[in-house]
Amino acid sequence: LVTKQGNPARGEQIFRRESISCFKCHAIGGAGGKVGPDLISLGASAQVDYIIESLLNPNAKVKENYHTVVVVTDEGRTYSGIKLRQTDQELVLRDAEDKEIRIPLKSIDEQADGSSIMPAGLTEKLTEDELVDLVRFLSELGKLGDYSVVKTPLARKWQALIPDNGSRYQLLRKGFGVTATDAPELTWKTEYSQVNGALPIRDLQEYSFGPKFRNRPQDEMAFVRTEINVSSAGTAELIFDSPTGLTLWVDEIPTEIGP
Repeated sequence: LVTKQGNPARGEQIFRRESISCFKCHAIGGAGGKVGPDLISLGASAQVDYIIESLLNPNAKVKENYHTVVVVTDEGRTYSGIKLRQTDQELVLRDAEDKEIRIPLKSIDEQADGSSIMPAGLTEKLTEDELVDLVRFLSELGKLGDYSVVKTPLARKWQALIPDNGSRYQLLRKGFGVTATDAPELTWKTEYSQVNGALPIRDLQEYSFGPKFRNRPQDEMAFVRTEINVSSAGTAELIFDSPTGLTLWVDEIPTEIGP
């Protein structure tokens, strides 16, 4: 069914659903969670039956270095996560929320290997057709074609502004450039691009300010931001597929964009 009927485009949309939270633990090309392995080359390195078994029974074959460690402290607290490192003083785990947990070695009462950090039963939320499409998408990752992550630098991790009262007030009071600051009143949600680098507009929450707000013809708009790591001084070039409908700020500075 996967090879004959599976639709990888539909499967990618299923992978991106919040209800199954794939990006919470897994990354594709560095964009996503770090709890589980990066799936950038999964389809090129794993057979379809292996992918299916991993989804239906996560504990069947856990990739090396991705077993959980369960720790009980002398205070009776239990922690579980992937082991990142251990020093003479502490054990550092990464939990399912992608957060680091530091546990002093002297406080550890019990420690044992656990199971896969991927919970069982995630596929119960999917129909058979959806599972087939999801597996087809995963089986295409890393192969030549539409689902191969290109080496061209792309903005793959974004923050999308959530339209709440606090952010709306800041936009009206300080202008749209405030979105390129660390204003604590703004609430952001992490969004990831698709494998091809596109950020689907349908996934963004829109603001409505009324027609021709501040001489802008569009009634509804969304705000996203991304960061660029600069390793050395010089000129950086940003290339957009199309500047139509876009306004750009670098920090709080409005920046002209063209074709």
